[in-house]
Amino acid sequence: MILHQLTLRDFCLYRGQQVLDLAPVLRRGRPAPIVLFGGINGGGKTTVLDAVQLALYGNRARCSKRGDKGYEQFLRESVHHDADEREGAGVELSFRYASEGQDHLYSVSRTWSVSGDRVREKVRVCKDGVDDGWLSENWNQLVEELIPLGIAQLCFFDAEKIRFLAEDETSMQALGGAIKSLLGLDLAERLVADASVLEGRLAKRAVESAELAEVRELESEYEARQTDIDRLVREVGTLENHRQRAATRVQEVEEQFAKVGGRHWEARDKLLQRKGELQQSLKEAESRLVNLAATDLPLALVPDLLAAVQQRAGAERQAAESEVIVRLLAERDAELLTLLREKRTGQRVIGLVSEFLEADRARRGTLTPAVSRGERWERDRLRLSDAAGQLLDRFLASGRADRQADARQQLEALENVRRAFEDVERSLAATPDEATIGSVVEELKAASAELAGFDSQIARLEKELARLRGERDEFDKQLAKRRRKIVDEELRSEEDSRLARLLVRTQATMQQYLQIATHRKIERLSQSVTESFRFLLRKQTLVQRVLIDPDTFAVTLFDEQGRVLPKQRLSEGEKQIFAISVLWGLSRAAARPLPAIIDTPMARLDNAHRDKLVERYFPHASHQVIVLSTDTEIDRDYFESLQPHIARAYHLTYDDRRKLTVAEEGYFWKL
Repeated sequence: MILHQLTLRDFCLYRGQQVLDLAPVLRRGRPAPIVLFGGINGGGKTTVLDAVQLALYGNRARCSKRGDKGYEQFLRESVHHDADEREGAGVELSFRYASEGQDHLYSVSRTWSVSGDRVREKVRVCKDGVDDGWLSENWNQLVEELIPLGIAQLCFFDAEKIRFLAEDETSMQALGGAIKSLLGLDLAERLVADASVLEGRLAKRAVESAELAEVRELESEYEARQTDIDRLVREVGTLENHRQRAATRVQEVEEQFAKVGGRHWEARDKLLQRKGELQQSLKEAESRLVNLAATDLPLALVPDLLAAVQQRAGAERQAAESEVIVRLLAERDAELLTLLREKRTGQRVIGLVSEFLEADRARRGTLTPAVSRGERWERDRLRLSDAAGQLLDRFLASGRADRQADARQQLEALENVRRAFEDVERSLAATPDEATIGSVVEELKAASAELAGFDSQIARLEKELARLRGERDEFDKQLAKRRRKIVDEELRSEEDSRLARLLVRTQATMQQYLQIATHRKIERLSQSVTESFRFLLRKQTLVQRVLIDPDTFAVTLFDEQGRVLPKQRLSEGEKQIFAISVLWGLSRAAARPLPAIIDTPMARLDNAHRDKLVERYFPHASHQVIVLSTDTEIDRDYFESLQPHIARAYHLTYDDRRKLTVAEEGYFWKL
């Protein structure tokens, strides 16, 4: 991930619109990953960190100035005091993120305005320069897949506030989820969880399959079919009355639910309606394809064979015509010779005429197609009618292309409907749990469950009625179908059992893999943290080894003699160095590279530790490092040391009279 641009509009101290370029660069063929922000205390440095987190996470962002305030109050107070609240404020962050071998440019814009007592927020997300409505609507879910909030706290941090890693003995337990995600261990855990869910679904299907036994038992009672039909008709009528009352109750509760703020429920109803429409459209599109397949479209698959048939039919027609011509000529020649004999023509003339006629017939016979006239010819003749031949010629000339064009059009229409259906299903999956609405939701659930129960019972009885009526009219046919259904059910049950056994083995294998992988990766993480800590620590002999427990994620320090070193014995500066080392080691061992944003990096450090950070940490902390510093932290000497690694620097100039900050390229002195 690479942060590209941060845009601030009337946000906190930043008046108007200010654009900050955060991207690292290559300088003389070497990476320059650092973007340096310099400003006095209270001049807007931490606001830059807050803006990045707010753009990504919104209400869940852990902004420094929010405290215990509600989200709307925080947004209201974040509008610059000189700006019009009705115009509001906004932050926008663009970044590149590579996923599945493809690099995408995301842009997240979060704007809000104040109208009376209400604060209206709007989130707009673009992907590769194109507005994406679905991403905008579901950004809170998607950002957890790109950059989980727990991981972001390890990469975007205030150096003074991360000392809890060295002070709280159970801190690593709280960071366990983020560590697993960064090291890629969460994927194995997710696979185990998904296998468990699938196993539950198979168990549910097995329970449902038991109902088939009752169906099979009912099917065997042929003599009682008509009695059962009458009974079921009465039951359906009674249930329909109950269902109507339940439907009225659901409607009343839904109206009450909408009044207490059920916006998501209303959206869910519309999506469900749209899903039903799309399901119907899918059926219609598939039906059109089936009907098209019932025409001469399949013949388009064998154009070479059709061309051969056309050629053979033409040859047969020519052969037939030639036979007719030769037969007519033979009859004509016989009549001519008879006439000459009747007229007492000399034998020499008759002989010459006969030879000429025979030669003429022979010559005409050689002009016909070279087709065998044997028994095989007679046996293999197509004998295609003229009408069939015309249909074949027309199909090869234009009908085949027309059918293929129709098929492509229908397939494209089907694909469009499927994509729309998948979008609706994704939106339905992102619908929040209605249980958060409270007691009204519970009442709505109860009413809906009652209605669903009646619907289910009526559907089941109607299905049973249809089955019984079919059995009454065509028992022999239905009996064969039932036997096929029983066989299919047994086969499916056997397949489910085999799949369930595989799932159990998969979970056991993945649990074993997860345990081994966790120990190996945590061991590498411990080595990485140890190297980072000793690399940055002024007292090289203070800590020999840092050990992270793979089960509890607790951190233990050991000295040169192998004794446990309590973290309370570390100085304030050493605690800060230790915390930075934990985050740096985790970043180095991570499966996904993320940028680092470091606020107030050296406030509590002595000169020796500051030298270590400047020389060894900042240039190598990540592929992109954003440092928010005062002039007493990164001073002129440190700036000169870091300059080969600095992509750009900003000076956050605070105007005390106007109470605003302007970000200008440069630093505390002229570059």
